[in-house]
Amino acid sequence: MNVGTSRIAVGVVGILASAFLQAQQTPLSNWTVPAYRANGASGGLTTMSDVTPGVGFVGVAPCRLVDTRQAGFPPGWGTPSLVQGQPRSFDLNSDPLCPGIPAGVDAYSLNITVTNTQGPGFILIYPQGGSQPTVSTVNYVAGQTIANAAIVPAGTNGSVTVIAGVSGADLIIDINGYFSDALGSNQFEVRSGGGTAIYGENTGSGYGVWGNSATGYGVVGGGGAGGVWATTSGAGSGVYGQNTGGAGSGVYGQHTGSGYGIYGKSATGFGVVAETGGSGSNAAVYATNASSSGAGASGVYGAATATDLAWNYGVLGEAKGQISGSAGVQGRLLSPAGAVGPRGSLGRRGPPDYGVYSNGDAHVEGTFTATTNKGFVQPHPNDASKEIRYISLEGPHTEVYFRGTAQVSQGVTRIPIPQHFRFVADPATYSTLVTPVGAMATTAVVSEGPEGIVVVASRNVKVHYVVYAEREAVRNPDPIIENVHFRPDPDADFLAHLPDSFRQLMIQNGTLNSDGTVNMETARRLGWDKEWEKRKPPAPQPSSD
Repeated sequence: MNVGTSRIAVGVVGILASAFLQAQQTPLSNWTVPAYRANGASGGLTTMSDVTPGVGFVGVAPCRLVDTRQAGFPPGWGTPSLVQGQPRSFDLNSDPLCPGIPAGVDAYSLNITVTNTQGPGFILIYPQGGSQPTVSTVNYVAGQTIANAAIVPAGTNGSVTVIAGVSGADLIIDINGYFSDALGSNQFEVRSGGGTAIYGENTGSGYGVWGNSATGYGVVGGGGAGGVWATTSGAGSGVYGQNTGGAGSGVYGQHTGSGYGIYGKSATGFGVVAETGGSGSNAAVYATNASSSGAGASGVYGAATATDLAWNYGVLGEAKGQISGSAGVQGRLLSPAGAVGPRGSLGRRGPPDYGVYSNGDAHVEGTFTATTNKGFVQPHPNDASKEIRYISLEGPHTEVYFRGTAQVSQGVTRIPIPQHFRFVADPATYSTLVTPVGAMATTAVVSEGPEGIVVVASRNVKVHYVVYAEREAVRNPDPIIENVHFRPDPDADFLAHLPDSFRQLMIQNGTLNSDGTVNMETARRLGWDKEWEKRKPPAPQPSSD
């Protein structure tokens, strides 16, 4: 080849590359995806009356796949123009101009344009290897440019076939999405760059969103404002998730910001209903909060806003299992490394069965703590408008006791120690109270320990006794500890759940000013202000663009 011929070849390549680049840089306008394809083609989406597979639509940036006017397009995707009556196939998911369309898609959302039409005619487009349809996608006359959107099922190897009937024309095919029933591990997937990805509303007795999974997740939602948003005004459920198989979840919600993984709201029914029927370790609702700082973070937050209902629950958990340890609701405190610490259950199966059950390390903090009274209530025996309420006796020790009555004979009596008391009591802490009954007498405890308690008296009388001791397995902590419950929180009304007497105590100790506001001098002295600073989100960083 001489130099002149070489220069001509290089020039031709440059022209083709320039045309290809220009075609790729041409901005395309998006279009509405048709609801269905009414062309009678088999093997995919056809008419509204057909039974169709459960497929999801995945939108892509509009892209030009085919343009028979462009000599600079890769071979097979550009020139020549369509010739009347001659089929031409295009493997759309292998188009080098629009990469990223996966193999195995069910159908394409296309915009079909014809131009430079040589006379009256029409365009048939259908899955390669399928039956030729009897209905056209685009009809045209000579010299006309016209377009029509269509959903076209994928044929052999993902290809479609195009025929120009009666008269030839130039063909342009653009794509803005595809349909697939194999979106990774998800049966249906919707992504949104703004707004709501999935919004489900049911005004009858059905479900706003219903998810069912054997091993994976029935419903998974992730977003800045909310993962899944569903409402119902009837007797159904906003979100219903059911898992009947392995280690998956009926509903899985995760939110790493300041919102909620799952948020449920109901006027008369339930905000969130979850049910699990699998075997092994499972939970109807499992919720964690990934925040490592800040106050008010919750794994589960439930609010009951109805004011005219007798039974109104923010969170309701029910367990029907017969195995000991199952519970309607369980809360567990995890260490930063994930180790399980103190935990408590509501509605726990025994035996015996418990309404509230708690366990943990009492050396660090009691497993059950309250800022007000603990006690019990029972019906009034004579007045239906009243009830009896008792308050638990409080003290700095973890006390156990037993009581009884004994008879002094020949000036002495021996009180045996029950086996169960020996198992739980510290023998070094026995303390015995003796009261003579029926006559005046002087009494004294001569000895006390696990082998028994010896009492002497100045006369033979009946005596009542109470024997106290500290629990051996739980040593008594110092009752004065570092303040962890009554630190002020500038981001929340931390006094809302406390009695007014506590407010006065915190004014007295300097936590609050006399008007109830936070005493900032105390906050700075004890370092609380630095803890508040740690909770603040990081300042936005300047963009590198």
